[in-house]
Formats: sequence, structure tokens, C-alpha cells
Amino acid sequence: MASSITLSSIALSYSVPITALLSILVIVLSLNVSRLRIKHKVSLGDGDVKSLSVAIRVHGNMLEQAIPFMILLVLLDLLIPGDSLWVLVLGTVFLGARIIYSLAMFNRWFRARQISHAVTLLVMLITTVSLFFN
Repeated sequence: MASSITLSSIALSYSVPITALLSILVIVLSLNVSRLRIKHKVSLGDGDVKSLSVAIRVHGNMLEQAIPFMILLVLLDLLIPGDSLWVLVLGTVFLGARIIYSLAMFNRWFRARQISHAVTLLVMLITTVSLFFN
């Protein structure tokens, strides 16, 4: 008879709190878009308001990067349960890169934006390769 895995038997190390922190960042960025929509009375689109356009893009970019990474990180945590330090390092670097990227977009720090995006992609690639070879 095949054994089954229940959620109560799965011990996730750091992927859950890192995923929660990334989700909080998504929520904060979403609230910022809502705040700017209310402030500028824009219901759809960006109303040609530069700050709203940037906020929408920062939020969208965060979603584009964070959702796949959160899935990868939880899978890594599930498939390689003894590697909690590796999960912590990857998750922390990714979170830091996304925070820096968001700040760089809002403040027009082009070089910081480039570097943080490169770090984001590198961490995603490393996480994917870690899954593939383990």
C-alpha cells in the first residue's frame, strides 16, 4: 500500500516565513497603488500620473518575480528537507533584492535597479538548478 503525505507531517523550515514576508511586501505595494488611485482619482489605468504608473509597474514586477520564486522555494524546502540554511540564504537574498528593486524603482536609482534585478534572476536560477539536481 502506498504511503501518503499529510501537511502535518511536512516540516518546512524557512520557506513559510519568507513567503509570508514576500506576501506582505506584495500587499504593501498593492496598498500603495490603491492610495495613489484614491489620491489622483484614477479608477482604471494610470491616468497619465507618473507616480501611479511607477507604483503599478513596481507592484506588477513584484508579482511576476515573487510568485514563481515562492513556489520554487517551498518546493526546495519540501524536496530537500535537510537544507534549511540554503533555503534561508536564497529566500533572504531574494527578499532583500526585491526590496532594493522596489526602492530603486520609486527613487529612480537605475544602477541599484539593474543590480537587484540581476540578483533576483540569479537567485531564481540557483533555486531552480538546486531543484533540478537534487
